[in-house]
Amino acid sequence: MSAPVIGFHNLLSLASRERCMINLKKYRIPSFKSRNVPIGSAAVLIPMCRVNDETSLLYTVRATTLNSHSGQVAFPGGKTEKSESPVETALRETKEEIGLCPSKVDIWGCGPAFPGKRNKLMITPVIGCISDLSADDFQINEEEVSEVFAVPIHVLCDAKNQFHTQFSNGFVLPVFVAEEYKIWGITAFMTHVFLRSLLPRDIYRNEWMKKRIILDDTD
Repeated sequence: MSAPVIGFHNLLSLASRERCMINLKKYRIPSFKSRNVPIGSAAVLIPMCRVNDETSLLYTVRATTLNSHSGQVAFPGGKTEKSESPVETALRETKEEIGLCPSKVDIWGCGPAFPGKRNKLMITPVIGCISDLSADDFQINEEEVSEVFAVPIHVLCDAKNQFHTQFSNGFVLPVFVAEEYKIWGITAFMTHVFLRSLLPRDIYRNEWMKKRIILDDTD
């Protein structure tokens, strides 16, 4: 029996889910060269959803009043509290930031941990699918989040929206541009790894190394 064809129309199928998690668990995250030893852990939710009948990823824009990463695009999430699992952290922080009820999220599983900025945290991505999403599901905490938006996965896969940037330490990471939003840093790296795991190579060709973009803050 031939393997099922995976395209944009059936990304939330069981076959797609199994493919994604198998690939994600095999992915090896390159380490950042840093003198810092990670002193904590965190988790974020990579939320898939259907918006206007398109499979999309949900992102937030962090409030400009925050001390770190203010105004940047991010997945909902935060630091792990004592005895919490990554899934518990991701769901709790998502509820705190954007008001999304944990019962709305079908958890697929966890990916490998990513080193955060300056290697101070190890951040675990939790993959989840939001069922029957509507505007009424959100209650945004404006102290932490200024906006919630969705990007169709086909937009992220379009080569014209893919770039890369180089940080001051020499590390090169992808950048995705979706209308007025620039997705970069650890969020873009997680997006890239997730798309590589979810999609066949002929759909997500990850051509971001072909074009460089200059960002205001790449320290």
